[in-house]
Amino acid sequence: MGRIAERLLALRGHMSRLGLDVYLVPSIDEHHNEFPPLYKLRREAISGFTGSAGDVAVTADAAHLFVDSRYHLQAESQAPTDSYQVHRLGLAGVVDLPAFLASLNPPAESKGGKKGGRPQPAAATSPPLRVGYDPFLFTMRSLGRLNKALQDTTTELVPVEGNLVDLVWQERPAPPDGMIQGLPDHLTGESFADKLARVRNALAEGGAGAILFSRPDEIAWLTNLRGSDVPRNPVFESYLLLTENRAVLFTDRSLEEASARRLEGLLETAPYEGFREAVRGLAAGDARVWFDPVATSEGVRLLIVEGLADSEKTAMAFRPNPVQGLKALKNPVEIEVSRQAHLRAGAAKVRAFARLEGLLAGGTRVSEADFAAILAEEYATEEGFYDLSFDTICGFGPNGAIVHYGTPSPQVWLEPPEGQSGGLLLVDSGVQLAGATTDDTRTIIVGEPSQEQRERFTAVLRGHIRLAAQVFPDDTSGQTLDSIARSALWNEGHDYGHGTGHGVGAFLNVHEGPHSISTKGKLPLEPGVVISIEPGYYRQGWGGIRCENLYVVEEALGLPHHPAGKSWLRFNPLTMIPFDSRLTDRSLMAADEQRWLDGYHGLVWQGLSPLLSGEALAWLARQCGIED
Repeated sequence: MGRIAERLLALRGHMSRLGLDVYLVPSIDEHHNEFPPLYKLRREAISGFTGSAGDVAVTADAAHLFVDSRYHLQAESQAPTDSYQVHRLGLAGVVDLPAFLASLNPPAESKGGKKGGRPQPAAATSPPLRVGYDPFLFTMRSLGRLNKALQDTTTELVPVEGNLVDLVWQERPAPPDGMIQGLPDHLTGESFADKLARVRNALAEGGAGAILFSRPDEIAWLTNLRGSDVPRNPVFESYLLLTENRAVLFTDRSLEEASARRLEGLLETAPYEGFREAVRGLAAGDARVWFDPVATSEGVRLLIVEGLADSEKTAMAFRPNPVQGLKALKNPVEIEVSRQAHLRAGAAKVRAFARLEGLLAGGTRVSEADFAAILAEEYATEEGFYDLSFDTICGFGPNGAIVHYGTPSPQVWLEPPEGQSGGLLLVDSGVQLAGATTDDTRTIIVGEPSQEQRERFTAVLRGHIRLAAQVFPDDTSGQTLDSIARSALWNEGHDYGHGTGHGVGAFLNVHEGPHSISTKGKLPLEPGVVISIEPGYYRQGWGGIRCENLYVVEEALGLPHHPAGKSWLRFNPLTMIPFDSRLTDRSLMAADEQRWLDGYHGLVWQGLSPLLSGEALAWLARQCGIED
């Protein structure tokens, strides 16, 4: 019996003890981080699946893994087929987790019928389906949605004290114990004191006297502190309680002495577990408490409910917290720091591509893992390098169709497949570098491209260019912009299953809300937002293509006044890396698309050529169309 099967067996023993029919294991941790610390990768521990998104439901006789289109192939290759059924969301006939749970316990009217047009309760002899969950792993909103989906069934959602996966995870890593360090103001552009004042003003305007922050990136941004609890993300586990006159950081990590002195009188520290009693204590006060349903766990809400047993004074406000919006709008210092970091990251990636070309030309075999190591080595030579911003995605040939392929293989060689003149290499990578976070994807050809490869690549690139060149009014949502990037592919009968763009933090998480360019991106983009544009094309067994840059949204000057008095906005590129000219079929591009590409490559040459020499400079010149 394998480790996953053993853990499932032990987990079902605990489920039986608690009278549970189902136990839910989401991908997030208590702080709702996309990338939890290693010792909180519970969904990975119980399923073997390593993707950043996906949920597990364990029943008495089966285990179910629900993943979106980014992870269809990866989930099926990682989750043990003898233990798991993979539900590939987005395909016809595949239901999501709430609908699946509802199917285990059909709506009450199917059992008891209807009376007066209303569902009737199930027969008393039909026991409820008991679904157990760790309340600290579900936000108030996610649990509310689950409750709503199950409201017509007799399903009972049961909060379970402690996490059952922790009980069966014998080889669980130890919690991290790294030091918390401060960022200087010349990298952040705003002091903790100034940020604190802005958030307290927002509290006062919202009629609240206290707020609890749970998300590591929000706390790190507000305090100008960074840590090393989460691989690739410079954040630390903590809660932050902010009132009108106190700011208390609950963490078990040590704060470096210099930062502690700088924050003296502004920030108190307390043991991590102390947040529970502090939250219960909020119920005994008169202050209105602000909770963000998207960022606050059901476990925290239950702590408040416990405190209310002795007091009915506390009023709660439920709305998005102010830090999300403030953090997303980068100040001029953050933008300039990011611009400089992207130049250095771009130079490193160009050097890596040039090295690859030289090695292959000299007859040296290079694997996916070899190239990922070469790229990491080049990144690490840049001044201010801290870490990668995520595990490098380096997929060659068919592996490029796995959207978040984060485990480059040492056995997949970068050489044209048998019977083909060339293979596609998709490289999605980024760094945490001197106060900034980068993320970009380039697809290059190894060998000679086929006409189909050129056509598909050019369609993806055209979609990227159409959106990157688009000017739009200031109230335009990401939802509206999403279709622009898809248009070239749609016109050829193709599409991609992921969003077109995500926000990016400032020396923080590589995926940052609340803005996005996607079918769900309802929030208007604003000046100062740093966001990706990354259309793609993926075909199982064939390969994948993605063209990704980061852009900062800014005002577009020199245009006629909008008839409704709105501002015009545009995307200004941060990423400085050429697109593969060998894969680009300019005959398929409109004249304005060619002008944008030439102008972009001119910016890339201007920015990177002073930083490069030798084979890297020659490689850049060829890709940018610079003649000797």
